[in-house]
Amino acid sequence: MKLSGWVLLAWCWCTPSLAQTFTLPLEFWLAPRSGQALRAQPQLQQALAAYLQSERTRIRVQHQKRDESIAQAEELRGWLIAMGVEADRIELTDENPADTIKLEIMDSR
Repeated sequence: MKLSGWVLLAWCWCTPSLAQTFTLPLEFWLAPRSGQALRAQPQLQQALAAYLQSERTRIRVQHQKRDESIAQAEELRGWLIAMGVEADRIELTDENPADTIKLEIMDSR
């Protein structure tokens, strides 16, 4: 019995967790933003709920290489920090080919 527990623990440690991805709609960036508006955004609510599931989760903000998209990602990062997300658990990447901002919630194992 003890051996099977170790095997399960090793399997859980080595198995990559599936990331969850949430896409902010383009309309999000057209309206004025406030803390209340961000908390009302369903995709952001779901992303934050997924983030809070574990102390090991990280948020990857995926954006395009365009200046406007970079500015949006930086603004979103600031809002996430204001909402209580630890700054060192947020990563910005320019690996998103779509014209949207995506939040990927992933385990940092």
